[in-house]
Amino acid sequence: MKTQFIRLLTALPLAAALGCDSGAPVDPAELDTQVAPATLGFVFDSTRIATPPSGALPTTLLTQSAFTDAALQGLLVGSTEAFSDVEAFGTRRDRESRTWRLESDPAEGQVLVLNNLGSGPATPQEPAVLQRTALARLQRWGIPTAEMGPVLQRKTFVQHREEGVETAPILHRHKTFVMRAINGIRVEGHRAVVTHGVDGTFQRALITWPPLARTGHLLRTRLSTADIEQRAREALRAEGETAGNVRLFWKYVPTQLSTGEWTLTLEVGAGTAGVTGPNGSEEPRIIDVDVSAIP
Repeated sequence: MKTQFIRLLTALPLAAALGCDSGAPVDPAELDTQVAPATLGFVFDSTRIATPPSGALPTTLLTQSAFTDAALQGLLVGSTEAFSDVEAFGTRRDRESRTWRLESDPAEGQVLVLNNLGSGPATPQEPAVLQRTALARLQRWGIPTAEMGPVLQRKTFVQHREEGVETAPILHRHKTFVMRAINGIRVEGHRAVVTHGVDGTFQRALITWPPLARTGHLLRTRLSTADIEQRAREALRAEGETAGNVRLFWKYVPTQLSTGEWTLTLEVGAGTAGVTGPNGSEEPRIIDVDVSAIP
């Protein structure tokens, strides 16, 4: 019996690629499990919060006009084909043309583009070129460089399993992950993933990037590093943690207001390392830390 499965070979956790975000890119080496005796308490790595945020909201931002039919079809998809409505539910619309399927929800800032024709035969591709092409597509659609943070270029592979024996991996897709960041600080849960086929053709885009309000953001804090470490210690204990190495990092948490606009609030993420001990093991965790953010 032959089965097929896909592996995503990337330093970014797969959950983050699909929409669950821990707040900041994490090097796999930093997630290695380690033994942490309870007698040590918490050992904080605060290097990433040593410099407090000081920048204002960028003047150039993605606007609501990016979610119009003309912008989505012409600028993001890059198609002149005629699209027809397939389904609508609330603010979400599904449309389709001969080549493309386009799902969008302006209220949530979400877009999904699918190429109905699929990829052609594999040809040699240069990852740097695919990355530049993906970024150019997003910029043409309306995402400014001021909102772009870390960019990761990865490949996915597919394998077959027959009678318990796996075949050699076969290249499946090229993916460009673009994280949203303001003044270098990641926005939790917001990203764009642009996918090219093995022949280099545009195949898919999965985007969560709602337009931000012009005012109402809480982008800074008056707390010192020592104050934040103490709050992190309290937050960790409240979540049942008792000891271990902890990385602290800035992040912006988005909130949708009743007006439909989105604002950002500064928080700190406290990332624990996995722990292995005589009584079992624990996966790495990210605990949110309130820093009394101010405008």
